[in-house]
Amino acid sequence: MKTSEGTVFVKLGGSFITYKDKFYSINFTALKNSVEILREVVNEYNILLGNGGGSFAHPIVLCGEEESVSTLVKCQEATRDLNHLIVDYLVNNGIPAVSFQTSAIIYEGEQGLEVFVEPIKIALRNNVVPMVYGECIHSLARVFRVLSTEDVFLELSKHIKPVRVVLLTDVKGVYDRDPTKYDDVELIRIIDKNNYEDVIDKISKNASTDATGGIVGKVVKMYNLSCKIGTPIHIVSGFDIENAVRAIKGEEFIGTMIKCAD
Repeated sequence: MKTSEGTVFVKLGGSFITYKDKFYSINFTALKNSVEILREVVNEYNILLGNGGGSFAHPIVLCGEEESVSTLVKCQEATRDLNHLIVDYLVNNGIPAVSFQTSAIIYEGEQGLEVFVEPIKIALRNNVVPMVYGECIHSLARVFRVLSTEDVFLELSKHIKPVRVVLLTDVKGVYDRDPTKYDDVELIRIIDKNNYEDVIDKISKNASTDATGGIVGKVVKMYNLSCKIGTPIHIVSGFDIENAVRAIKGEEFIGTMIKCAD
């Protein structure tokens, strides 16, 4: 029996769960931390999980041909492999997680993205932890479309409104410069309508990109999500278990909060 109302979307970021500079590499410390974090919240909240592609999918998408069936097949193979590894680990450690292949519930049709969300709603109702992931989805307009986990969350939020969205990353939050390259960096604690444009301008100058747009793309998508559904977005390190739990519970945490509304 859940003691708190509402669903929290939680993303295990690709940079957190994998080593992005090593192809097909898993960070098992991150997996272990994810279990510890989820154990603290699954009995209190409905949790909808997502995972990024990390070192599994991003190299394939970046190096593959845009309209290639081969790229679609390899992308889906890579994202499926990573998701199953994560879900298997969670299940083997007592987390009731089940995998939902993103391309089986979301596709790009003539009118845009179409979503089949009922199985996820039923899973949440039955105290199961559904897990989706960034993937190359099928498209009527082209061979495939790359859909990040943030994109998936945005589409699902139209049917299941989360009380919070939490992104677990390998760093404490959004910085003014890449913290993996520079020492003199500043953690941006709040991104809202008052500083959003300045933040995007600042981080764009020094940010790297990946198949889904890098940190700039994530901030843009999360800010837009916050605007559309009135939900705060918490970006926090998954390597600080207690802090991550606080972020999921909506308590005070060290990281970045993205919010559109006052």
